[in-house]
Amino acid sequence: MLLQELLGINEEVYFIEDNYLSQRTIERTLDYLKGVRRFAEERRMRLLRVREGEHTLGLLLFNAADEEVPVDFWSVFTGALAEACSKKDFEVLTDSLLTFSLPERDIEVSSESWRDAVNEYYSIMLVNRNLCQGCTVRPESYGSVFSENRVKKVAEIFDLLQKKDFYPKGRILEVCCGNGMSTLALYRLGLNPLAVEINKCTVCQGLEQGVLNPQRTVVMDATALSIYFEPGSFDAVIGFMLGLVYEFNKELWINIIREAVAVANEGALILFTVSSKPEIEILARALLRVGVEGEVVDNTDSEGTYDQWFFVGRKQKA
Repeated sequence: MLLQELLGINEEVYFIEDNYLSQRTIERTLDYLKGVRRFAEERRMRLLRVREGEHTLGLLLFNAADEEVPVDFWSVFTGALAEACSKKDFEVLTDSLLTFSLPERDIEVSSESWRDAVNEYYSIMLVNRNLCQGCTVRPESYGSVFSENRVKKVAEIFDLLQKKDFYPKGRILEVCCGNGMSTLALYRLGLNPLAVEINKCTVCQGLEQGVLNPQRTVVMDATALSIYFEPGSFDAVIGFMLGLVYEFNKELWINIIREAVAVANEGALILFTVSSKPEIEILARALLRVGVEGEVVDNTDSEGTYDQWFFVGRKQKA
């Protein structure tokens, strides 16, 4: 696990927050830290501090094995992914706690590496069925789920993008990634997107097959991207086969479009594919309204199924 590699520890680790999205509000983290601080005033504890510069990214508290939990483990507190006010509260609490009990090690880690480690932790928890109580879904074979023709189709789109000078660079967000079939094509092209998807089962499927990168995959509702990411967080936002987009459900997809553009940088590449012309026309109008200039591309082939139409453009200056 990346977290153990970064910190040089062998024991198990458990985050205080029980899912990735709660890392934005960290209510449980702040509540537990207040109790730990009171405890620290009375006795010394084994602590590890993770920081980037002067900012505390995380604090680990050692828990020795006992009758209830028969293994040694570290409890992990972090405010690195939290909104600004919660992050400030986290740092105030940890600074206060560390005045009573100095960490046995102070480890400097980049915020990007730390975020990857957090992502990986929750990905592993998902695959191990720790985030879905009572799950009865069994892993399927790679061949029954993934199609090389689908991967090839995505790769062909990127060949076209390169000719149009629209090739993605920098920080890439892939929305509605599903089980990662399109993400697999991006990896093979040397790209490393942060892939988000609301459906736990499809994400789990991609992780189990080694298709999705656990450090770069998050179970998340794409209609709430701006809650979890700051404006300008990404240099490219892409989504493959966003359908089905109809008149009766178009507001859902327009909201996703709005959120995706909100977290994109000025000049960011915006790319979305669908299966039909009416769908891409709905998305193109929505993108134009939120300040994206681009073009609709007819990408139809004899199969007539995946990525038949796409929109590609760039976010303009507000």
